[in-house]
Amino acid sequence: MAAALSASEQKKDILVLESAPRVGRKLLATGNGRCNLINMLDAPYYGDAGFAKQVLDACNRADVLAFFHGLGLVTREEGGGRVYPGSGQAASVLDVMRKALDRRGVAILCDGKVQRITRQKNGFRVTAGENSYDGKKVIVACGGMAGGKLGHDGGAYALLTAFGHTLKQPLPALTPLLADKKVIKGLSGLRLPAILTLCDGEKPVSRAAGEVLFTDYGVSGICAMQLSADVHRAKKPILYADFSPMMGLVPCLYERLPVGDVYENLDKVQRLLKDRSSLLPREEVLCGLLPRLLSEKMQGLTGQQLAKMLCAFAIPITGLRGFEYAQVTRGGVNTRDFDAHTMESALQKGLYAAGEILNVDGDCGGYNLLFAFASGILAGKAAAQ
Repeated sequence: MAAALSASEQKKDILVLESAPRVGRKLLATGNGRCNLINMLDAPYYGDAGFAKQVLDACNRADVLAFFHGLGLVTREEGGGRVYPGSGQAASVLDVMRKALDRRGVAILCDGKVQRITRQKNGFRVTAGENSYDGKKVIVACGGMAGGKLGHDGGAYALLTAFGHTLKQPLPALTPLLADKKVIKGLSGLRLPAILTLCDGEKPVSRAAGEVLFTDYGVSGICAMQLSADVHRAKKPILYADFSPMMGLVPCLYERLPVGDVYENLDKVQRLLKDRSSLLPREEVLCGLLPRLLSEKMQGLTGQQLAKMLCAFAIPITGLRGFEYAQVTRGGVNTRDFDAHTMESALQKGLYAAGEILNVDGDCGGYNLLFAFASGILAGKAAAQ
């Protein structure tokens, strides 16, 4: 939709082929229905990170904001640089885009799943079911495999690989973690601030702080989901939960952190437990300090053993919940044969790609939508020239 709107500024004839029954269904699901459409802070991208930086240099945050403000959307910035529609509803973002598309005469065909794109003498032929459509230029912006029915089944990558582009294996990212159920037994439903460190055996791989949610199957919450893509490269993934933020020993942060020692807050936890032991009966040391479910899990532990469990609670990770529950896809079509300023293919003139179908993904917090919108705006502008 961003690409079509950008192209429509040149008053070209544009057709949007949408595989779903209606446009924007995935957009409505973003940000828990609030649509965190941009983040004003810098953060790392993954996959082809250098390409992502070039795209956001060519169409920066201010450009994307101006694009939406030009459509009539009112926005507001919240903590962590997150930008939401002023209404607090994702539907507002979809509404201004749909109405603008209609106002500019952009044709939209839903239930139009594309099977193939072939080169013709004067452009391309796009085949969707029993129908085909000819155009001088084509933008492929099919998204990734994340989101179950809201994503695609992987077939969309072939639209680009058919022209010689290569594929980096798609993997689910920003998805809940599956864990050893024996270790987390009794904690289901517990939600609390923590610091999570993902290790490959004893080697720390990545770390994030935020709200953690324990479930019947494993560990969820943005804090855990931020680390999910790194599970793929760990032979023996173990998640260490540090509950120091919940106990007031360190600030409650909501961000990725530099990788560090899982026991870095051990001294603070030990001092806290020692102080409480001097004031309270042994059986009441954890009362008022920990949620009941976690307190019961720590029952019978004392001294050094208890302190280690509170700052480095080890949870063996058995896998990921997968694409159905993922917010984004890690991997996708390699960007090396695309121009970051125009999104045009270097292998096939007139062919463009944008968004999550490419090998670019970011952390939770508006970074993925930012890249999708920015790349779509660039592709639409260039294709309409």
